[in-house]
Amino acid sequence: MAKFPLIDKRDNDDDHDLIDLDFVQSWAAIGDSFTAGIGSGTQLGNPISGSADWLCSRYSYTWPRLVDNAIGPAKKKFQFPACSGDRSEGIYRQAQGLEGDLDLVMLTAGGNDLCLAAMIRTCVLLPYSGEDACTRVINKAQENIDTILKNNIRQVLEALKPKMKNKNGIVIYNGYAPFFNTDNEDCATKQNWAIKSWGSWRYWLNKGLTLTVDRRKKFNTLVSNINKAIEEVVQEFQKDRNKKYDIEFSDWSAWPAEVDGQMCSPRGDGHYPEAKQPDQQFFQPSTWLRTRWNDDVELERASQRLLLGTNLYDSLLYKSADPRATALHQLDPRAVPKPPECPGDGDWDPTLGLGLPDTFGRVFHPNEKGHETIAAFALQNLAYVRAAQLGKRRDFCDLGKDEFTCWQTSEKRKAYTSYNSVSGKVREFCDDVERNRDRDRNNWHYAKTYYEGTPDVFEFKIQLTNDARDFIKSQCVESLDRIINSCDGNDPTNPMNWKFGGKWVRESYEYEINPKKNRAMITRPDAACNSRYDWLYDTYWFYGKGWCNNDWGGQSMLPAARDCVRANGVTGWSFEYYAKPEDHDGWEWKAEFKTHVWTKGRCFGNLNVQRAAGGYSHEWRDRHEDEKYQDAGCAGNG
Repeated sequence: MAKFPLIDKRDNDDDHDLIDLDFVQSWAAIGDSFTAGIGSGTQLGNPISGSADWLCSRYSYTWPRLVDNAIGPAKKKFQFPACSGDRSEGIYRQAQGLEGDLDLVMLTAGGNDLCLAAMIRTCVLLPYSGEDACTRVINKAQENIDTILKNNIRQVLEALKPKMKNKNGIVIYNGYAPFFNTDNEDCATKQNWAIKSWGSWRYWLNKGLTLTVDRRKKFNTLVSNINKAIEEVVQEFQKDRNKKYDIEFSDWSAWPAEVDGQMCSPRGDGHYPEAKQPDQQFFQPSTWLRTRWNDDVELERASQRLLLGTNLYDSLLYKSADPRATALHQLDPRAVPKPPECPGDGDWDPTLGLGLPDTFGRVFHPNEKGHETIAAFALQNLAYVRAAQLGKRRDFCDLGKDEFTCWQTSEKRKAYTSYNSVSGKVREFCDDVERNRDRDRNNWHYAKTYYEGTPDVFEFKIQLTNDARDFIKSQCVESLDRIINSCDGNDPTNPMNWKFGGKWVRESYEYEINPKKNRAMITRPDAACNSRYDWLYDTYWFYGKGWCNNDWGGQSMLPAARDCVRANGVTGWSFEYYAKPEDHDGWEWKAEFKTHVWTKGRCFGNLNVQRAAGGYSHEWRDRHEDEKYQDAGCAGNG
């Protein structure tokens, strides 16, 4: 395998295969706060004169500055209009305002279209408006991904076309990275993320939401989904027959987990900086038994200490043999990207859409280590594109491929499982792989099937290729979580959020989720219930679908019935799943049991048991076509 091309010539370099950056004479970095670098290093500009650098919270130790340093003195001009708080429409204007004839543009864009500031404010730092408010802003973020994000990205990239050189111009589009480790609930139970000393006294009367694993997963899923949208648009521009420049997506999203650099790591206790996490990638507040933000001065000092003696080439990422492999519509030119209409827009807010000064606003942004990571990935991707332009891509290590597939959309598969079933087994599976994989063999595979004999039956699978042997548990968890959370969501034809599975090929690692049972689409839980009074006891029959999906009712309906019936309990319990629901009026299962007399009215006719088990029932009829969903309850004389 040929030597991995370097991105910068050093004094002792004499290898003719090296890729240097002397071709970059004029370049620009545009984007949001991830490019402006809020909080990383020293703030640029002058607050007295109100300079653009100051007003946009541009900082000194940022990935654009690191890239600029790597490009070296050969360049003639560097433009840096990135501005904290800018959404796609603002970045579109940044692109329009660039002086042209550019060899290179690097950018981040799209994060603020996800209402990131509103999510931080509503769900994490000032989480006192309740679960519904947090859910609304998260749902709005996903809605924007599904509806406006791709077009906004396209328009920004279209605006760059007249700004690039006619030949061999390059655009590097940097992605985002998931903020959170999701291994345990320590962040919710042992740390305090909510601010009480900032803002209204009413916050003191409200405990606020905690940063649970479920909430963290939702944040991480949004990051995965925005990266997916960016990558898909980048691929469109790569295939454009009339393309004006070469473009590459720089995906650094796996690196923070790889180096234990995310927030909420089990190794940390809420301190920042955290001695046990030397490669933290994001700014975070000190959440260790914190009641006030009185540690900001020390945080600033620690951040400045981190800068001393640090440079890109000494970073852990740059020392990796192949960091990229580690992680890995024509538009109306007059159109302007659509604003995201985030909750809280229009409120008086003097501080960049965050409602907070930079000491707070930098939270959920890359710190110095994070900017080193973004710079290293961006430079490697720049070298990769430049090598292709020069016909030297053969000299690169094979960087592999990254392919993400959802079975329902790509192959129209009909098999699906429930969200709770599949998400609840991710860590168990990855733990099993870690314990039981074949450590002495390359290209091993491991698969396991769960809930056999039930409608929810599915398989997890991992397959290694290209002579790979190592296993990365964090990547396993992240990959399966992304398939679960990025496929099948926000589909009005799938209101129960069934999971059809998919596949993620990440270089030499292939992860799959394969539901096994083809099923008609179920849009709401239902059952037909009948009962009979038998002198000493009542007998009940349920024919159901959409609930009791994998436990033979033993962890759902049966305990709910026992809790309601109480005296003498439930007897004669039997439960079966139908192999062919189409032969049973579409019902997937049947349950039959007995209780003592007079339990229908207080337990089953009023849906008490059904609701406790996560389901619903209507009254059974002799002919299935005579049944009505709205006839809630249970038929018969039980």
